[in-house]
Amino acid sequence: MNFNQIVLKNFTKNIRHYAMFIFSLIVSIVLFFSFVTLKYTNSINNENSMKVIQKGSEIGANFLFFIIVVFLLYASHLFIKRRTREFALYQLIGLTRKNIIRMLFIEQFIMFFITGIIGMVIGVFGSKILLMIVLKVLDINTSVSLSFQFPAILQTFILLMVSFILILIQGYLFLRKRSILDMINDNSKSEATKPKITIIEVVLGVLGIIMIGFGYYMSTEMFGEFARIVMFVPFIILALTVIGAYLFFRSSVSLIFKTLKRSKHGNVSVTDVVFTSSIMHKMKKNALSLTIIAIISAVTVTVLCFGAVSRSMIDDTVNQSSPQDFNFIKAKQAEQFEDKLEQAHIRYTPVYKELSEVKVLKDGFFKKSMNYNATDKIFITSNKYFNDKDIVGNHAKMVNFATSSSLLKYNLNKDIEIKGETKEAFKVIDVNKEVDFKNEVSYSAPVLLVSADKYDQLKKYSTEIHKQYGYNLMNSADGSKVNKLAKSVDPNIQSQKVVRQDFNDSMGILLFVTSFLGLAFLVAAGCIIYIKQMDETEDEMPNFRILRKIGYTHQDMLKGLALKILFNFGLPLIISLLHAYFAAKAFMVLMGATNMLPVYIVMVIYSVIYFIFAIMSFIHSSRIVKHSI
Repeated sequence: MNFNQIVLKNFTKNIRHYAMFIFSLIVSIVLFFSFVTLKYTNSINNENSMKVIQKGSEIGANFLFFIIVVFLLYASHLFIKRRTREFALYQLIGLTRKNIIRMLFIEQFIMFFITGIIGMVIGVFGSKILLMIVLKVLDINTSVSLSFQFPAILQTFILLMVSFILILIQGYLFLRKRSILDMINDNSKSEATKPKITIIEVVLGVLGIIMIGFGYYMSTEMFGEFARIVMFVPFIILALTVIGAYLFFRSSVSLIFKTLKRSKHGNVSVTDVVFTSSIMHKMKKNALSLTIIAIISAVTVTVLCFGAVSRSMIDDTVNQSSPQDFNFIKAKQAEQFEDKLEQAHIRYTPVYKELSEVKVLKDGFFKKSMNYNATDKIFITSNKYFNDKDIVGNHAKMVNFATSSSLLKYNLNKDIEIKGETKEAFKVIDVNKEVDFKNEVSYSAPVLLVSADKYDQLKKYSTEIHKQYGYNLMNSADGSKVNKLAKSVDPNIQSQKVVRQDFNDSMGILLFVTSFLGLAFLVAAGCIIYIKQMDETEDEMPNFRILRKIGYTHQDMLKGLALKILFNFGLPLIISLLHAYFAAKAFMVLMGATNMLPVYIVMVIYSVIYFIFAIMSFIHSSRIVKHSI
C-alpha cells in the first residue's frame, strides 16, 4: 500500500468522525459569508442605503472571523489529539512525521475546499435571509437581490486560508512535542492519582465557590458598596468568575464526587463506572474544557441579554428625547410653531409641563448610600399637569423615575422637607417609573410631584425653572408636513417618529449582530462539547466492552451515559446562565431597566437549542457504545 492509498483509506475511515467538524465548518462559513455579503449587496450598498446595516455587517464579520478561527483551532486540536494512537502506529510502520503532516495537509485541504464551496453556495441564500430579517427588524421596505459578491468570496477565502495554515502549524507543534510512546499512552492517562480527599482540594473547591459567589455579589453592588471603584469592578468580577469557575470544575466537582463515592462504602454500580469514574479520571482535562464552554456560553447569553434588554427599553429611551410628537423648550419657538400649525389648519393637542428647582432642607425619602450623594436641591412639578387624585395636601409622588429606579434606593411614606416661605414637608407615597420630561429639562433626575397650590407657593423660591412644550398630532398623516414646519422653527429639532426610527435602527442592528454572533457562539460551544463527548466515549470503548463481558447490557449503561452527557452539557450551562443573569442584572441597573422578561426569554431559547446538541450527543454516544459491545 503506497502513501496515497493510505491517505485515501485513512480519510474515508475518519470521515464519519469529522461529520460534526464538517457541519460546524459549513455553518461557520455560511454565517461569515452571509455577513460579509451584506456589506456588498446592491440592495443596501448605495448612496441612499443605511450605513448602520453596512457597519453592523462589518462589525459582525470581524467578530465572526476571530470566533471561527479560534473555534476551528480548538475543534481541530480535539480531533488531532484523539488520533494520536493512529499517528503512532503510522510511525511504527515507517511513516515519518513529515508524512503525517502531509497527510493532515491533504485531509484538511479536501475538507476546507469542499466545505468552502458548499458554505458559500448556501451563504448566498443565507445572506438573503439575513438581509430580509434585518430589513424587517429595521422596518425598511426594499427589494432583496440574490448574487455572488467577489469581495465576500475573497474575504471568506482569507478566513479559510488563515484557519487552514494555523491548523497545520498547530498539528505540527502537537506532533513534534510527543514521542511514539507518549502518543500511544496519551488517551489512557488517568488523573485520579489520589482517591482520598486532600486539604488542598477542599480549600480550592471552597475557594472556587466563594469566588463565584463574591463575584455575583459585587455585580449586584456595583453601584452600591463598590461605587467608589466602579471602573475596576467589571474586571474584578470577570477574574473572580472565570477563575472561580475553573476551581469549581477542577476541585469542587471532584470534592463532591469523592464524597459521594465515600458515602457508597465501596458499593459501585455500572452507572457509577460509566458516569462518575470516567469524569474523575480526567478531571483536570474536563475542568479546562468545561470552563471554556461555560465562559463561551456565558458571553453568548450575556450579549444576547444586553441586546434584548436594550430593545425592551426603547420606549423609555425615545421618551427621554421626545415625550410628545414634537417638543420645544423655548417659549418663543413654541409660539412660532403653534402659529404655523394654526395657519396650516393642523389639529394638535398641546402638552405643557413645568418644573422648578428648589432647596431641600431634610430628605428622608432617598436612602443614603454610596450610589447616592445627598444634594440640597430637587426638581418639583405641579399636579395640574398630571391630575393625580392622590396628590392632595402634603402628599406627594416621585415621578420621572425611569432612569433612576434601579440606581437610587428609597423609602416610601417618608418626608422630604423643602424650603419655601416656611418649611414644607411632603410625604412621598409612591413613585412613577415612567419618563415624563425630556433629558434637557430634568437632566433625567427624579421630580417631586406636589399639589398645584403648593407648587405655586414654592415656585417663588425656586433657583431655576424649566419649561417643556409638547405637541401631539391628532392625525399622524400630517407628520411629514409638520416636520417641515418644525424644522423651519428649529433646524435641529427631531420629531418623536424620527427619534424612534433612529433608536430602532440602532437597536435593530444591535439585535441583528448580537443574535447571529450568539448563534456563532452557540454553534461553537455546542460543537466543542459534542466533539469532546464523542472523543471521551470512543476512548472508553474498552471499558464498555469489559462491562459487557461481565454481564451488563447496553441498556444498563445508558443511565450512566445520559448522566455523563447531562453533566458535560448541563453544568456548564448552569454556570453560564448564572454568570449571564448577574451580568444582565448589573446592565439593567446601569440602564435603569426593571423588566427581566427579555432576559428569561433569551435564556430559555438558548437552553433549548443547547440541549438539542446534548440529545444529538446522547444518540451518537449510545450508538457507539451499542456497536462497540
